[in-house]
Amino acid sequence: MRKILYHLFFFVGSIVLLASCEKDNITNAYFEDNTERQEKVAKEAKEMLASAENGWVMMVKTGLNSDVYTPIVLKFDTVTNRLYVKTVYGETADTESYFRITTGTGAPQLIFTTGSIMSSLYRVGAQASDITDHIYNIVGVSSDTVAIQCYRSGNVYAKEGGVIYKMFKRPVDWKWADGENYFDFNASGFGTNVLGTASRVQLEYVNSPEKNRTIASGFSAVAAANLSTMRNGFAFQISRNIGTGGFAPTNYVFFRFPYLTTNYDGAPIFANNALSFLPQPAGYTNNVTYMTYFINTFNFHYLVCKSVVRTGNNVKMEFEAYDKAGKVIVKATYDNLL
Repeated sequence: MRKILYHLFFFVGSIVLLASCEKDNITNAYFEDNTERQEKVAKEAKEMLASAENGWVMMVKTGLNSDVYTPIVLKFDTVTNRLYVKTVYGETADTESYFRITTGTGAPQLIFTTGSIMSSLYRVGAQASDITDHIYNIVGVSSDTVAIQCYRSGNVYAKEGGVIYKMFKRPVDWKWADGENYFDFNASGFGTNVLGTASRVQLEYVNSPEKNRTIASGFSAVAAANLSTMRNGFAFQISRNIGTGGFAPTNYVFFRFPYLTTNYDGAPIFANNALSFLPQPAGYTNNVTYMTYFINTFNFHYLVCKSVVRTGNNVKMEFEAYDKAGKVIVKATYDNLL
């Protein structure tokens, strides 16, 4: 009797173990058994991606001590399969990037080409985003969202099924993501009454007003002689991550902020009307030590510029950062006090 019970328990335990292992895998059984549905979802996804004139937004989370989500703006040309990407991390290169929608693997999938910003985000890892693949299962399509899920949850041996992103249509008032660069220190005259001018930045945390503060700040120019060293430390630099790409050479500006008992000039990247405080593995004053301190102190790793207003010698600039839904949760107001 004991022997019978032993084999019975062993058999039941084996079934439970197999079931628990199976739960870790995405089988796509529904799509496999309903190929018409798979083709329908793929067709709907392609039509929906083409319908957003201003593109779509993925909000990704970093592994940093940052309360904000990073916007990735994607525009899909469904005629040529060209992909146009804008991020706060750096200027997009002129190299062409592509995407495709396929139904050949059991579920409709959205696939981005290697060497693009989308595949670069996957290769750099948690420092920049929670993206874990350049292949995504299309898991839902509605009138205003396209839900995609990273095919893998990590490296090639990790279980299937990563983060689900509900892409939404880019808000019309996100002017920073349009073609005009109005926050650009390389533009003629932009640095007038800004570079080298003692200034003030007011920080407003929309959901946590107790964190609001005003800091002494200011921008100053980065010497051309330092650019090579700083660019070599860029997290998406091809020499650091084989297979990365999609970014143009980076540009930096010094930004003063309180550091321990003094002030410090960190060097964020400016691109696409935004400042990126993403720590670099190496470089100049934008390395891990200083930028990690900045993020731990202020709890954001980027600011997008909403407006630049000049009145005589006075310059005011409005910045913001977003939550998972693309809502503003951090506001920053720059004033040169002139």
